[in-house]
Amino acid sequence: MGALTNLVTSEWNWWLFFSLVVLVSLCAAAATYPPREEEELRSGHAGGTDGPRTLPPASAVFAGRRLELERVVTHPGRHDYRATLFLITGESGVGKTEFAVQAAHRLADRFPDGQLFMGFRSHASGAGPLEVRDVLLDLMGTLAPDVPTATLDTSQLVNRWRVATADRRVLLILDDVTEAKHIERVRPNSEQCLVIATTRAPSIAGVDPDLHLRLGELLEHEAAFVIAEIMRRNSREVTATTVSELAAVHRLPLTVRHAVAQLLTGASPDLARTPERGGGADALTLSFGRLSSRNRLVLQRSALHPGPHLTAVFAGALAGMPAEEAEEALTELHRVGILQEAGPDSYGFHDHVRDLALADGRHRTAEQESECGCGCRRALERLFQASLDMARNLAADINAPVVTSVDSRLLTRARSMTEGEALSCLSANFDDLLAVIRLAIARSWNQTWRLASALAYYMRVRRNIPQAIDLLSAARRIAVRAADSRGEAVCRLEISRMERTRADYEKARDEAECALLIFEAERDLLGQANCHSELGTLDQHTGKYAAAAGRASTADALYCQENDKRGRADAQGMLGMLERRNGNYPTALQYLSSALPLFQEIGNKRNEAWILIEIGTVHRLTHAYDTARLNFREARRIYEGAGDRNGQAWADRELGIVARTRGQHAESLALLSEALRVFTELGGTRNRADALVELGTLHRVTGALEESRGHLERALAVYREIGNKRGAAWTELELCTLERLSGDLDSADAHLESADSIYAEIPDESGRDRVRTERGLLAALRRATPHG
Repeated sequence: MGALTNLVTSEWNWWLFFSLVVLVSLCAAAATYPPREEEELRSGHAGGTDGPRTLPPASAVFAGRRLELERVVTHPGRHDYRATLFLITGESGVGKTEFAVQAAHRLADRFPDGQLFMGFRSHASGAGPLEVRDVLLDLMGTLAPDVPTATLDTSQLVNRWRVATADRRVLLILDDVTEAKHIERVRPNSEQCLVIATTRAPSIAGVDPDLHLRLGELLEHEAAFVIAEIMRRNSREVTATTVSELAAVHRLPLTVRHAVAQLLTGASPDLARTPERGGGADALTLSFGRLSSRNRLVLQRSALHPGPHLTAVFAGALAGMPAEEAEEALTELHRVGILQEAGPDSYGFHDHVRDLALADGRHRTAEQESECGCGCRRALERLFQASLDMARNLAADINAPVVTSVDSRLLTRARSMTEGEALSCLSANFDDLLAVIRLAIARSWNQTWRLASALAYYMRVRRNIPQAIDLLSAARRIAVRAADSRGEAVCRLEISRMERTRADYEKARDEAECALLIFEAERDLLGQANCHSELGTLDQHTGKYAAAAGRASTADALYCQENDKRGRADAQGMLGMLERRNGNYPTALQYLSSALPLFQEIGNKRNEAWILIEIGTVHRLTHAYDTARLNFREARRIYEGAGDRNGQAWADRELGIVARTRGQHAESLALLSEALRVFTELGGTRNRADALVELGTLHRVTGALEESRGHLERALAVYREIGNKRGAAWTELELCTLERLSGDLDSADAHLESADSIYAEIPDESGRDRVRTERGLLAALRRATPHG
């Protein structure tokens, strides 16, 4: 163009020539690459955002819905305190979820603080649907992981979620909702946020959306584009006639993509269209008829699985075949476009496919229908048993305590995984095991208590406390109705452990004492030992050391009779900790040195770390600081490998104390602050109070007396709230020391007398010794300043 212009004007202009060369080159480069938006949609990312992104990738091939997308993108939003709400409705398979995801990716830049996806799974079979609490826990863990949620009920979680989103611009997809509470309890109270909800229902009572879009079938040319484009991307040729014939029949996005999958595998997609068939909506059912008998059985039975991840283990149990054979069937079902890929080793159902598969299992002759009903019941019983076997084996691999003598005789297999591997496996399968427990509860399976208790230790470690209590309480009710005393006792003991973890010691004691009475009636020695151990732990938490030592000794004797090494190590560790608290350091080391090799022998790394911390604490108290630090660091390494954040924080606290004692105040402040943050996040009430006291002491040592007072007063309030008398006395003494240094001797006297009365009540002679020391210091000060 530059050359031509120069010729026409008879005057050569190099600036014009080169400028046009550059312009044409840039245009060519731009044409070489797809637009940024299309690239982002393919990869599942949107630019310009800093917050968490859990949106699924948008499909690269998307047709139609242009006007609907334009209404979403150009909507002005709300201007009051509530998040803008878009409600997407339509029949199953019409592409509601995909539309919501496509819209979200186009809007992502407007919501830089997070774009989140949560599916309620409302149409999953059995007990698969999620509860509002499940969704809020997941959302809080993603958007505000530092906020403590472990001990909160649903109403408290709603409030925390609203606070967490109040000043943020967040986009949230709520998929497959059915009730107003699914939306209203999760909807942020901020006009800067957007919620896109999808539902099969034409509308939801109690929900007034700002924009309501009802999606229908694709137009014929839109369906044709999807078919042709997917085939092109897979480098497969298809005639225009075939595309046209398929598009005339298949208009639902779900069946359009299934038809393409049939083409890609060499099958012949259904081309018949009749008015009663709703535009090819049952093309999947016809595809089921072309499956082998084995694959069809796996499909029908797998549709009963309530969880989001269908693995070969679950599918094999439901179909009554080996997992290897079920894996082959699942691979084939995925290849022909019936199942979706849900994870590296798992598959998932579209809700419409699940519904059709369940219906396919029911459509039999009159003689077969009765057998099918029995077959489904047997399939679910096999699923429950397979889930129990998995949970029990993984619980053994993470060294969960065995509760009853009966279970002790059942668990004779060798460990198959390391503790870290087992924790990872439990994490990967937890949602599915949780869904199976809920289904077992819904169907009142008599062995539900075994399944719930097998997961209890993991849930306690991971701090899913209210959720665990709900499951165990439901399992206990089933056991009571079935007159299963042992099941009731196990649930009560596990509930006691949960209540103790969230510092409700009164409830915990009631449950443990009831469980002990039942185990005594059942003459179950291991159950009795566990109850005595739990009651001893409760006594230790509330400062009743003599009672705690008596319980630990009783438990130790019972564990010896049952030859339970884990139990013996627990009891020896408890006795060592109690002797350390009473100031009997040589005796403490004897007990702890007996417990450590027992935990090492059975491969119980987490409790090995516990004993290392106890041994390190004894060394710290006897001024062997280097040895103490080595023990604490080794314990922290073990906890980190096991993914135990509570244990890591505990080790950090102890390391912080050593650093403070050695005058390394900056290091101490960092370690203790981090420990407090984690304890607060995990809901560890007593641990949080302990960390507050240590921080208060550090600030006192460094002369920051007001900061010290703030930490100590907060700790004292916590100790009083949870009934921890020893902690309260300890804090009163620290406040006494603080007021003595501040010159307020009357206030120091008041704190000192309060501590003395608590130590006399417990009793705790080492505490009273410190009281006497403080009293002497106060008396000396008064003599030195008689008029001050």
